[in-house]
Amino acid sequence: MKNNIFVFALFIFAFTLISCGGSTEKQSANSENTEIAETAKVVVYYFHGKQRCKTCLAIQKVVEETVAENFAENTDVKFSELDYSDKANEVITQKYEIANSSLFVVAGESFTNLTEVAFANALRNPDDLKGAIVTEVVKHLNKQYSLE
Repeated sequence: MKNNIFVFALFIFAFTLISCGGSTEKQSANSENTEIAETAKVVVYYFHGKQRCKTCLAIQKVVEETVAENFAENTDVKFSELDYSDKANEVITQKYEIANSSLFVVAGESFTNLTEVAFANALRNPDDLKGAIVTEVVKHLNKQYSLE
């Protein structure tokens, strides 16, 4: 029974990742996002393709809200959304091996991949996703401050 539930959950997750090409909403990354991200100690990167599904759009909304609500006054934390299919973002997408929509919290060479948490919670439990983002950003900030 547990095996069936695991297989079903895995199927749903894979289907969600594959279906992320279903929307025609287009937002391209720009160099301003990349430059701003490079000046921060901690960057919350949301990578997406040209076409995005409902879940992908929800992830971006939750992440933007979370960073704005919790870190607006902190210039050491930035949000950056990047189109992984844009050639201008090729170096960073290769660095983190991005092939699908992904959510990363990055501080220097240290990073946390929150993609699974994001897809599991963006639509039905956005507060859980917000909590995970805040926890990881604070963890990475604390590491960065202790290095100074």
